[in-house]
Amino acid sequence: MRIGMATAAVVVAWGACAGAEQAGVDRLALFDAGFTGPSVGSVAELGPYTGLAAVERVVGEARKRAVRLNHAQLRANYGETVDFQLRDRQVLLCAQTVDVLYSAYTPSEVRYVRGSRPELERIVAEVTRGCATGTEKALALMRYCRDLYRAEWYGAGFENYVYGGTEEQLIEKGEILCECLGRLHVALCEIAGLPGRVVMHVIGGHICSEIKVDEGWAYMDPRCGVYFRKADGRLASVWELMLHPEWVRGQADAVKCDSSRWFTWEERAWKCEHLYFTPDEVNAFENYRLADSGNYGYAQKPMAAARADGLFTINADYVAAIYEVFDLEGDGYRHRWGSQPLRAMPIAYRHDGFSMYFVEPPLTKEALLRNYVEAFENSNADILVWGLGPGSVFCYDTKVGEVFGEGLSAEQMGMIREGDRWVHENVMGLIDSGNDPLRVAAERAHELGLRIFARLEMNHEYGPASDDNWMWVCLVGRLNKDHPEYRIPNTVFLDFKHAEVRAFKLAIFREALEAGVDGLAIDWAVYPPFFEDPVAGLPIMTEFMRSVRLLCAEFAGRRGTPVEIMARVPARNANALGLDWQTWMREKLIDAITPTHYRPNEEFDIEIGEFISMRNRTGVKVVPTIWQALGFVDTDEQPSDDASGRRRYSKPKTPEMFNAQALLFHRADADGIELGFSQDQWVGQPWMNDLADPGKMRYADKQYMVDILPHCPVRFELAERDGKRIGETTVPLRIGDDIAEARASGHPVGATLVLYAKPLLAGESLKVFVNGQGPVVAEGGGPDNTGGEPPLDAGNIGDSIFEQDWWRRGERELPVEASWWRLGENEIRFVYEAADAREPAFTITWIDLLLDYAG
Repeated sequence: MRIGMATAAVVVAWGACAGAEQAGVDRLALFDAGFTGPSVGSVAELGPYTGLAAVERVVGEARKRAVRLNHAQLRANYGETVDFQLRDRQVLLCAQTVDVLYSAYTPSEVRYVRGSRPELERIVAEVTRGCATGTEKALALMRYCRDLYRAEWYGAGFENYVYGGTEEQLIEKGEILCECLGRLHVALCEIAGLPGRVVMHVIGGHICSEIKVDEGWAYMDPRCGVYFRKADGRLASVWELMLHPEWVRGQADAVKCDSSRWFTWEERAWKCEHLYFTPDEVNAFENYRLADSGNYGYAQKPMAAARADGLFTINADYVAAIYEVFDLEGDGYRHRWGSQPLRAMPIAYRHDGFSMYFVEPPLTKEALLRNYVEAFENSNADILVWGLGPGSVFCYDTKVGEVFGEGLSAEQMGMIREGDRWVHENVMGLIDSGNDPLRVAAERAHELGLRIFARLEMNHEYGPASDDNWMWVCLVGRLNKDHPEYRIPNTVFLDFKHAEVRAFKLAIFREALEAGVDGLAIDWAVYPPFFEDPVAGLPIMTEFMRSVRLLCAEFAGRRGTPVEIMARVPARNANALGLDWQTWMREKLIDAITPTHYRPNEEFDIEIGEFISMRNRTGVKVVPTIWQALGFVDTDEQPSDDASGRRRYSKPKTPEMFNAQALLFHRADADGIELGFSQDQWVGQPWMNDLADPGKMRYADKQYMVDILPHCPVRFELAERDGKRIGETTVPLRIGDDIAEARASGHPVGATLVLYAKPLLAGESLKVFVNGQGPVVAEGGGPDNTGGEPPLDAGNIGDSIFEQDWWRRGERELPVEASWWRLGENEIRFVYEAADAREPAFTITWIDLLLDYAG
């Protein structure tokens, strides 16, 4: 834990908050009741509300104790230097002081002496170039402060941290703590001509800033990249947010996207709403001016000195006081990634509802159940996610929609692949024999103690809408074909703004529940878009989810057992598609959320921290997807559109890749894993069952990949250096393996970095550094260079690649010392020295890390 105000308020669990907004209660009266003393009419009268003496104006012994501990912790952090001196002069923001604090307390004119801090002036000029308003300048400088963080402060390197310093020193060290970043932001804004002051959330343990911009005071969090807009677009002040916490919840995506990559928007907004702007908090302002820097001390204090001054002892008491004041309990609504004990998590195994029937007829009931239900008996899979069919036609005995192939003419059936005709024949054969696949699968699953969820692909429509397109003819249902007015203009996708579209989906859900399934798996990852206007669609889709919840409640009442809902959404940008999954979790409209890749070929490490933080506040489970393939190209056992009759190939996904992704989800504290497969691959693959077991995953071989978006392909901008043309770039890679712990436990671990890159020419070299250690050097022109064509750029791979090992072009293995890698975020730095004749420049398409536990 970082010990400073930045993390003094440790992440907290969802619980009763004594200061939460209450219906019918005047918030101003609540704030008034939190402090004693007369109202002030001038700056001269602020004395009783200033510094540590102001604790006597705070109502409540627990609050007073927290305020004193806050003061003691900052003294231990900084000694008699600026960041404690500011704390020692802060003025309480309360009903008694608010009028003066928002009028005369902070001078409206800056007194900065031009030329006194040239390096800061240079930074401000560069950062605010192109900004037309004070708001734009303040936000640009906020983002600059937000992005100073350096990864080394998030690991063991924090023991080498030094507290405080001048603003130039804060920038040089890559500041991470909020008290310093709040001060820095105010200072930079002063140079930009904007008055500002430091904001102290005294009990919550966080420090921000408030800047006077074009139309009023604006609260900003330069550590976390957080601010709030009012309905008219202007930025909100601290006092306005104290009176109107509902503004926190109503922010647009354009505001949310400014939050730091080290935090989630939901996490920070939750803290603002439930800690910082509640009547239980003690908020205060601190004026700070670079023109007055001679009045402050700027000596830095090493971590060891702060520890010797009792910092950690004070912090433990302070954290306990925070929990007491806010009536919180638990180990935090958002844990630090990788810090919690690993626990077993069950598997939800997804059958796509189509490829299981892709076998030569007749498919018997016994064979279907043997391969797709009974195979999971006594396994770590507890839910079978059973697809209802491809596209908007179905593979069960539906009366609402159409069975795949139903009603097609002989000519139309002749358009499709032989395997597709098998699907139709097998499904109809089962239905006609009284063995509806959905119903018999549910019955057998229940006999084996398994649950089965019916999965519906929410917008799987196959364009173009043409009788010459066999997929449109065979895989799209009558609703879409008969009602083009229900489509999003210029697409074949259905627009959920139409009540008829939503009613159809509900009718399919009802039919599946009548067949006996235990829950619904609503797949919103297949396929966006869902609205012509996603912003207008947000409340429509949430109301639809309320309807689904009511439907499940109806069946739960009939059966006397729960009927659950699992919603699968893209892990990023879901809100921009009209999917307000945060509200679904808050309102318990779903029982589990399944974050997944936006596109499978962009993300190897799916970030689920925001979902976990919401899980810890709502209890809704998080069950992320591990997809079956890397998704670079389509693959198909039977040729379709390709006249040559050849099979398309992709880079294969190895079991070691599954191990890596599973351990990443274990480290993130997921509640389960959904394995997504288009055909049955469970039988004969015991390693899939092991993905649920952290004990087996901890020391299993791994294959990690650097995320393509936004890091690959890796390109180099070359510059002259010491007479050479050199370019360098750094990419991140998060791993779930704790190699130091593994070796201490007797497990030898070897590491190999695999690059898929253009061959290095003679005279060229590539140096690789991992977390500042190295380098490992690859020289050009040697025998280890891969011959043949260079690899394709990851962003330009089509869907018609017929060379089986095309993906291995440019493959180069570099043994790397395993001890260089650490649990969590790692930095891989490449330094490329080019040959004079190189054109175009050297690029790397993919980067893999192999961890071998055989050493």
